[in-house]
Amino acid sequence: MSLYHSIKQLLTKRILNFRKRLVAFNLEMNFRKSIKEVIRQNNTPKLKPKQEQAAKSYFKSKGYKLKNTYWHCYYTSINGEFHKNYIPDDIFNAIISPKFNEMRQWPALLDKNLSYNLFKDFKQPKRVLQNINGFFYVDDKIVSEYVALETCNIINKSLIIKPTIDSGDGNMVEIFSVKNHQTNFKNLKTSELFNLYKKDFIIQEFVEQSASMKSLNPSALNTVRVMTYLKEDGVHVLSSVLRIGQTGSHTDNFCGGGIVCGIDNNGFLKNKGYTRFGDVFTKTASNVVFEGFQIPNYSSVVQMVEAMHPMVPYFKFISWDIGINKDELPIFIEYNTYYQSTDLHQIANGPLFGEFTDEILEFRLESN
Repeated sequence: MSLYHSIKQLLTKRILNFRKRLVAFNLEMNFRKSIKEVIRQNNTPKLKPKQEQAAKSYFKSKGYKLKNTYWHCYYTSINGEFHKNYIPDDIFNAIISPKFNEMRQWPALLDKNLSYNLFKDFKQPKRVLQNINGFFYVDDKIVSEYVALETCNIINKSLIIKPTIDSGDGNMVEIFSVKNHQTNFKNLKTSELFNLYKKDFIIQEFVEQSASMKSLNPSALNTVRVMTYLKEDGVHVLSSVLRIGQTGSHTDNFCGGGIVCGIDNNGFLKNKGYTRFGDVFTKTASNVVFEGFQIPNYSSVVQMVEAMHPMVPYFKFISWDIGINKDELPIFIEYNTYYQSTDLHQIANGPLFGEFTDEILEFRLESN
């Protein structure tokens, strides 16, 4: 190899390493900025000195420097339980996740429109229309905008529209219906609704959920969020929670004020539900008590995510959103691999990695 190519290879490697460190640094700063704002809003008390020392000593023993205890403070203040092995969001998303999930694959597989191809053998909401990079699709065929509009205009059902790229936290997820070419969303015409979303969106028939799930909050599709961990010996459920929308809300997102409640291995809810802002509930606004409530057909939910995860092995950690339809069958809504939230799991169920904590923390260090 010539001296030129050797120097070029060395410089390229250094530039890529610098870029990698810069991305990690920016992620850490962004997550810390977010949690500091939540702590400020909630007036979250600090940890006791012994608790802070226990958390820092624990992570030091695992080869990590715990630069702050923001997340330990936050979780402890809401659920009243201190655990030294809570996994902070900045460590998970900036350090651990990039080691387990292929960052190079994230941009390619972020588009939620691809789910109908990736998971075609699993039950999903009926798609009415897709827009992929500006092209309109109906039944996997490119159609004109006129045909796309007419496809929506003739449907006499509740529909849901959402972006398929950068659609986190329920942003721009809206339920609407159409009458005489006009929607009931801000009185926009169907064409105006298309223009609002521009491109990369999907319109689906709104899922009619099971009666028991609907009783929790009828205005939103209440979903089970399951985080799984893919290993050579199979798929393991790290944590499972139920996300419940607030009264009148169309979404069940935790960041948008939704309630999260832990689910045990048998599909029963735990006795308390939590909001991001520190509210604690024992029942929903519709007076359904959490304790004793069982997710319909929960074992099938677990079987579904265990079957789907190996289809996208690029990601060893995946967060799945699963609904329960009117026939009490699980229905796949979406999967998340990019900036997965650990907050709702650890507030509701405790430390995220459970029995896998040591091997996950050690793997990241070994693969450096």
